[in-house]
Parts: sequence; C-alpha cells; structure tokens
Amino acid sequence: PSVVPTSGFGSDRRTYQRRVMDDENGVANEEEEVRQLLEHGVEVQGRPTDGGNAPDEPPNAKPWVWTITLVLGPTVGVLFASGAIPLNAEDSRASSMLGLLLWMAIWWASETLPLPITALLPVVIMPLLGVLSSQEVAKAYMNDTQMLFLGSFIVAAAVEKLDLHRRLAISVLLFTGTRPKYMMLGMLGITGFVSMWISNTATSILMVPLAVTTLKQILDSSGRLNNHSSTPSRIQTDGQLQGECQGQHAEKHTPNDMVAFELDMHEQDPPNNLHENLKSDRLHKFAKGTVLCVAYGSTIGGLASLVGTGPNLVLAGYWEQHGDIAQGNINFASWMMFGLPFSIVFGASVWFYFWLIFCRGLEGSVISTDVLQAERVSLGKLTRAHISVIVVFASMVLLWITRQPSLHGWGSLFRQKTAGDGAVSVLASIVLFILPAKEFMGPQKILGWEDCKSVPWDIILLMGGGFALSEGIIESGLFAWLNTKLTILEGMPIFVIPAVVSLLVSTVTEFTSNVATSTIFVPILAALADASNLPSLLLLIPGTFACSLSFMFPNSTPPNAVAYGTGLLHVKEMVKYGFVINCIGILWISVFTLTLGRLVFGF
Repeated sequence: PSVVPTSGFGSDRRTYQRRVMDDENGVANEEEEVRQLLEHGVEVQGRPTDGGNAPDEPPNAKPWVWTITLVLGPTVGVLFASGAIPLNAEDSRASSMLGLLLWMAIWWASETLPLPITALLPVVIMPLLGVLSSQEVAKAYMNDTQMLFLGSFIVAAAVEKLDLHRRLAISVLLFTGTRPKYMMLGMLGITGFVSMWISNTATSILMVPLAVTTLKQILDSSGRLNNHSSTPSRIQTDGQLQGECQGQHAEKHTPNDMVAFELDMHEQDPPNNLHENLKSDRLHKFAKGTVLCVAYGSTIGGLASLVGTGPNLVLAGYWEQHGDIAQGNINFASWMMFGLPFSIVFGASVWFYFWLIFCRGLEGSVISTDVLQAERVSLGKLTRAHISVIVVFASMVLLWITRQPSLHGWGSLFRQKTAGDGAVSVLASIVLFILPAKEFMGPQKILGWEDCKSVPWDIILLMGGGFALSEGIIESGLFAWLNTKLTILEGMPIFVIPAVVSLLVSTVTEFTSNVATSTIFVPILAALADASNLPSLLLLIPGTFACSLSFMFPNSTPPNAVAYGTGLLHVKEMVKYGFVINCIGILWISVFTLTLGRLVFGF
C-alpha cells in the first residue's frame, strides 16, 4: 500500500473497515459506510469534509483487542530489555533494541496507536536504553530524504491547485480515443504518470472523480445509471467544492463527489433485446475495470520515481546512511532508470489483463469526445501561473536527473559534492512562493502558506521513525547479531531469491502500512543479505518494490479504499483481480531485479 499520504486519509491508513457484510446481492449497508468514510473525512486543499473533525477511534473493532495489543507491545519490549528472553549477543543493547523493534512492529501491525505516533517511540525509548542520544535520534527524523519528500509535496500542491493533472488527463483521453481498451489504457497511463510526482493517495483522490465523471456519462447514456437524490449512496455527496484559482473558478472534485450516484441493475427496465442487455452488462463491467485501473495505476506509477511512494524513500534514506556505495548508488536518476521501465512493463501487463477481462465484447466509442472537449473548455486557457508551475516542475525533474556527480552532473561542481536531491525540491518549492500568480510583481503568488497546511507530517514522522530504528539497529549491535543468525538464504538459487522476498513482503503489506512494512523489513533484509554473503540490493530492491504490492483488499492501501468507495466494486472482486495483479508484480520484480537491476545498481 502506497502511501505517501495526503490530507485526510493519512499515511497510517486508518483501517477502512466494513462493519456490515454485503448481502447476497453484494450491496452493503450504505449508511454505515457513509459514516465510516466521512468519519475519516478527506481534506481537499486543506478543507475538511463534515466528518473531518470527528475524533479518531481505535482501528480494532473490539476494545479488548485494542487493550491486548496496547499492553503486548511494551511487555515484549521489557522482556527483551530486562534479559528475561536471552539473546546471547555481544552487546547487551542489541536485546533492548530488538525489544523496541518488536514493540513498534506490534503497534504498527495492529494500529493500536496512529502509525506516526508509534514512530515517535525511538525519541523516548532509545536514549533510555543507551542506544543513541536524544540529539542523534532527533537528527534521524529530518534528513535529505525527508526534505526531498517535503519539497516535492509542496510542488505537487501547486499542480493540484491549478488543476494541471485534470488538464493532462483530459488531453491524454482525447489523444487515446474513446474506445474502451484505449480509454482504459489512457486512464492507467495518466494516473501512473501523475503518481510519479504526487502521492498515491492524492493521485487516486484526484483522478477517481475524473474517471467517475466520464463513466457517469457512459452509463447514463446506456440507461444503467440511477441518481438517488433522496437515498444516500456509499458516500453521499455534499456538493461540488468550488475553488478560486488565479481569478478563475474551477470545479474541485472531492472524494465525496465521485460517488454521488449508484448503479442499480434491477430497478431499470430491461433493454429491448438481448444485444442491448449484453452490451449494458459489459459496460457495467468496463466501469469496474476503469476504476480499478485508476486505483492500481496510482500504486504502480509511484514505483517509477524516487518520490512516488514512501517505501522508495525509506530505502534511499537507509542506503544513504548505511549502504555500501560500491554495490550501487540510489538517487533519483538511478531509481528512474530502474523504476520507470519496470512501471511501464508492469502497467502494460495490468492493462492487457484488464483488456481481456473487462473490454471483451465492447467495440467502437463508448462516449462522445464532445464531453471531454467540454470538460477541457470548462478549465479555461493556460494562465501565467500554469506556465510558471510547468516550468518549475520540469526544471526540478531535470535537475534531479542531471545531478549525479559520478556521471559528471552539476553536483560535481560543488565542493565535496554535497548538494542532494532534497535541495532541488526545496528550491523549487521556494520559487513557487515567489513567482506571481497574475501580474508581474503582484501581491498574489502561486502558492501561499494556506496551500501547504496539509503537508503530510504523518508520513514524515513515520519515515523518521524508520530511519531512527535503522540507526539503532546498527549502533546497538543488533545488525551484527542478525548477521550470525539469518543464514536461511545460503545455498538457495539466486534466481529464486527475489521471488521469495517479494512473496513474503507482499503478503505482509496487504495487512499493514507500506511505509511501516518497509521500515521494518529494510534493515532486516540488509542483515539477511550480509549474513548470506549476498549483495544487499539483491534483497532490498525486490523487498522495497513488494511493499507496494497491495492490490487485494479495500483497506490495504488508500487508493483501493477510494476505488471501493465508488460502490462499483465488491470485496470478493477486488480480492480476485488483486491476487492476479500481485502475482504479475512478483514475476516482474524478480525478472527486473536479476536483469536491469544488476545493470543499474551494479550488484
């Protein structure tokens, strides 16, 4: 589950639980689901939904489960720290550090507390255990990787504010055409591209409403759409949010807008003939596939760039501090060289699979291009602000790609080659606070501080906790102890190892946060590789990519929850299709790790 979060859904992926099971027709208790999603309301441009101020509830359905996990975590930590469970390590701090690691893993897996709050435990516990000083722990929470993410998010806020993502999506759909298979390819491709630069959660929240608007036109024209103004849908709309952007009023789709309709296959009068009936059923199935394309595209696209999703940054931060540069260097350029081809092939495989499943029997255009043209016209012409953001964004990406000092990039011009990717993203974000939105030297700028109030501090704290854990594992001697114990991969054929690692991690990440999963697994996989005399990146690359293979359940990742919230999908359908996508992902992770991974990272 990919989770570089946006406001509202949060990186802790507060569990999207359905307290009422689907009935025999697969229709859930709607009012309960309305309360569930609105209670964890999503903010758009810093404005919460009506339920956004509701107090958080423990994610566990039963209070006694929450109580057990609350007590179990620190109990395990104390048992290891006190020596009640002997570790027989040379450094006594290793046992204490393992106790803290297990404590945090229990609370993260059960979501006993919000994930970022659990991530703050090292600040308190590590100095008490004598593993690291308070100063050393605090430094782990804000490094170049964190600044890279922070600056990128601020730039993404400008893209969202000016609706550049919608302009690009509509242009792509007009280019690909309105035949079902090409529409699905366009939706998957543009969502993946946007997700390379904006968090997976934000991408799905921004793109699903656009997909649903298009599907609404298709299904309405086929007579399969019911509008229930008096009956709540899975999420009842509270209206369209109108936002002023550079003097123009542009429609802002909120997650609540995307499901202001409900499909009802039983109340409509049946079509006049069998052909029309079959066509309508296929359109209904096509609508499901399109929504899944957007959700899965949000996750797949996040793998293409270093800033696309949290696990990528967790690995980059760990490698910067503890990695062996001789084995390979992880930066924006090297990650793009590996991640972009992987995402393209993985996405193409998903599209081909969905084409076979959801587009069979549908020929010709399913919607007039006039609808898309009208949508593009409603956005207005490009303004000075739009062009400025495009130039800043393109410059930021170009500076990322050309920085690498080892390739004689601009980073080699500075003494000691100290400029990092984080400096580039922060510079780009600062420029957006300087450039005028309208007239030259005017008082209104492209970004103001109010546009940045939704900065995802939760994911920043979560990654910081992971970096602190990594520091503690090294300093306490736990890493050295793991090297003597984790030798299970010795003698295993090398071509099997990436698949085994991917399968293990992808299974865990279906039930826990992708960032929390990577935080726990990255140092363990590094120790496992060292103990087995294997290149660290041979395990870390597939392990990190597998953290995002969470396609099966609505609560696995926010994009899945957003897709499920449209009311088009049932849980059993998501499990069925998501399982196949997971298998495809594991296959391609293994192939790319053993081929392109060796060329790019040199392991």
